[in-house]
Amino acid sequence: MVSLNGLPDNEKEKIEFEIHQIEKELKIIDILKKAIANHELDDIQIRAGASSLHSIYNGIEKILLIKTKSLNDDFEIDNKWHTRLVAKAVDYGVITKELEEGLRELMGFRHFYRHTYGFMLDNELLRPLILNIEKLFRQFKEEVL
Repeated sequence: MVSLNGLPDNEKEKIEFEIHQIEKELKIIDILKKAIANHELDDIQIRAGASSLHSIYNGIEKILLIKTKSLNDDFEIDNKWHTRLVAKAVDYGVITKELEEGLRELMGFRHFYRHTYGFMLDNELLRPLILNIEKLFRQFKEEVL
């Protein structure tokens, strides 16, 4: 069970669920990392990687939202909440500035992914994100949980 002192049980369960879902997505990423070692990803693999990265960031964001709201009940959901959430997480000491930089890169990708066509994705864009996402998530878990 995840160690999340001070949170109500239902919030801990939500976070544990998100961790489990992210770990499932990381299994897909692991398959793609092995493929990258042998060749460039094909169009289907690129789209699979982009989808998994998108889902991983969504899960991370849900966890940050739970943690941040537990520290400040008046966190407002508006059109800039995604950006403010990461900044608030740093302000509250939930994550470090270093992790914030990695999360902002992933958030930027997620934004691009949501507002573009799949054929606009490519190996150059996905490769560094795929190769670094496990390390980023490991750091996230160390800092947040």
